[in-house]
Amino acid sequence: METNVYRDVVGFQCLDHIEHQTNDLYLTRCGIQKCPPNYTWGPKLRPQYHMHFILDGSGYFEIDHQIHHLKKGQIFLIPPNTQARYYADSQTPWTYAFISFLGNKSAQYMEQAGFGSSPYIRDCNSDPEEYADVIRKMLKTHQLTITNELCRVSLLFSLFSMLTASSHSADSQYPQKHHDYLPETYFEHALQYIHFNYNKNIHIQDIADYIGITRSYLFYIFNKKLQMSPQKYLLNYRIEQAKNLLASTDIFIKDIAHNVGYEDSLAFSKMFRNATGYSPSAYRKLKTGSSEN
Repeated sequence: METNVYRDVVGFQCLDHIEHQTNDLYLTRCGIQKCPPNYTWGPKLRPQYHMHFILDGSGYFEIDHQIHHLKKGQIFLIPPNTQARYYADSQTPWTYAFISFLGNKSAQYMEQAGFGSSPYIRDCNSDPEEYADVIRKMLKTHQLTITNELCRVSLLFSLFSMLTASSHSADSQYPQKHHDYLPETYFEHALQYIHFNYNKNIHIQDIADYIGITRSYLFYIFNKKLQMSPQKYLLNYRIEQAKNLLASTDIFIKDIAHNVGYEDSLAFSKMFRNATGYSPSAYRKLKTGSSEN
């Protein structure tokens, strides 16, 4: 099959049979079409996702035995192997930009972009020309070069970034309902942040801000996974690191305090005693048979 087939005729630009450089998400077709009145596509099946951004005019989208009248500023999606058809209005035929794509993470990205279920329609929530501009840049990469292939990957991910951001901003009054990843993913990133930064004066809000969720959702995740708050986990982790240093080194206690995130060695000693029942020096003596001078 011929690759990177580019067509530019009156009212229709299209780049088809596109080579791809990644399996997560890749472009197979893109273009812009100014439709004549009543122009119809389908009904038939496609093996890829096929998405349209309506730039002007109006038309009709038929999927799952329902017909939807759509207009400028809306997006419609046809999932792979889904029977659908669409046709331009007889009086105000639409112009749309389109992309076709596949990839191992396509379904995940589509849900994050606001296409979780039928009828696979949403608003642009911004000027549709912003999406069309990205697709126009894709059309300019029709020459068969590695540079163009990598450029198309970048442009496709940029387009999905725009879709995801605009989908979430449309429901910004309910930000707690929008989480791009599973709780386990946020939990692992929170643990990673704590393990790398416990020796600094970090706060729970710092962790939430770093991974991009609310403080309350962070508490929810930790309570669900560990039956404790993130503050309690951070405290326990600092205690374990302090125990290791007390038992295996002769570092001064005031330096150990700094090493586990406490600027005040007295506050550290109080915390350690409350958590273990021993002062730091008593714990060291218990484990090593020696005490700090």
